[in-house]
Amino acid sequence: MMRSAQPLAGTAGKHSTNDETYLEEALRAGPSGSHIVVFDARSFSAAAGNRFMGKGTENVSRYKEATLLYLDIPNIHAVRESFDGLRSLCLSPASDKWFSLLEGTQWLAYVSLILKSAIMITRYMRLKRDNVLIHCSDGWDRTSQLTSLSQLMMDPYYRTIDGFIVLVEKEWLSFGHKFRQRLGHPNYLQDRSPVFLQFLDCIHQLLNQHPSAFEFNMDFLLTIADHLNMAWFGTFLCDSDMERHDCCLLANTLSLWAHILAEKSKFLNPKYVDISEPIVPVTNIRRLRLWEEYFLRYDFTGLFQDSRLLERSSDTNQLSSHSGPLSEDTVVWMANEKAAECCFCQQRFSAFKRKHHCRACGRIFCHNCSRHSLSLPKLGYIDPVRVCDHCFRKEMHPS
Repeated sequence: MMRSAQPLAGTAGKHSTNDETYLEEALRAGPSGSHIVVFDARSFSAAAGNRFMGKGTENVSRYKEATLLYLDIPNIHAVRESFDGLRSLCLSPASDKWFSLLEGTQWLAYVSLILKSAIMITRYMRLKRDNVLIHCSDGWDRTSQLTSLSQLMMDPYYRTIDGFIVLVEKEWLSFGHKFRQRLGHPNYLQDRSPVFLQFLDCIHQLLNQHPSAFEFNMDFLLTIADHLNMAWFGTFLCDSDMERHDCCLLANTLSLWAHILAEKSKFLNPKYVDISEPIVPVTNIRRLRLWEEYFLRYDFTGLFQDSRLLERSSDTNQLSSHSGPLSEDTVVWMANEKAAECCFCQQRFSAFKRKHHCRACGRIFCHNCSRHSLSLPKLGYIDPVRVCDHCFRKEMHPS
């Protein structure tokens, strides 16, 4: 398996003798009778359009025993629009025509297309014993998705925790996926696109269909997804290894992998069976599922709706009569599963609108309603801790 960026062919049809020689040597190193299959992640029209910018795709007539296949995977801008639509849908309380609206985002259709492409690459390598070259436009977005998924399907090592870490380090970090730009750095908003999150969703589909083939569980994927933008760790900062080296991230930040390996038992899959066979997912969209554990983790409309209706009156009475600690040194925290919305503004929580406990009264609020911090020595908090706006005003203006 080889990967690259698109060749600089242009409208003049330029070619590189070094590239041709390189692929010929790869063909010689492969099994007798094998071929070179070039997988272009773009559509034919997209590749043709890039010719007018001095780029393009391979002229396979110049490569010995070579075939070119287009995979028609949408670019980063289409993925961003799809994700934005899915995010808006998950934040919306409306449930009418939910599945039609979900289909309209095209998110699962894109996931299905990426999985189909990875399966095609796997079959050419495993069954036909061919050499493959994979690229998209620049070689660090769709290319990383396809090389990672193909290796994970073929090699059981990459389905372990240690192996998955190696896979991400190798195919995403070392090959220069632009995490800073894709995760929405203010200087690169037009380049924002959840390409890596889409890859994690593909792994989620594999884990859902093959629950015993992975050493790690769903919490492992969720932990990685959660820490993409948190900046608690330096793993996904910057756009390349060179930038991470120049910023001395290895010396100045902690690694997410160190955190995961230190708590490895939390991420182990009890159903795991170490098998050497490749895994092949069903890619039909009716067999794929929305990653509810990520996108709907704070949506309690189904699971807790009935209990909330029954308990709403009693909870409301209890909260209205209890606007502070039960005593000077005791606070009873509201249970997370009891809170589907902010106790003050009543906006619903979601994967993008997080919950925050007020340390003074124990109730749950959104970020906007709990932006202040106070020192609460009577409750054991010497350093300032998060409190809700009501408790902050009560403390600052007792009268």
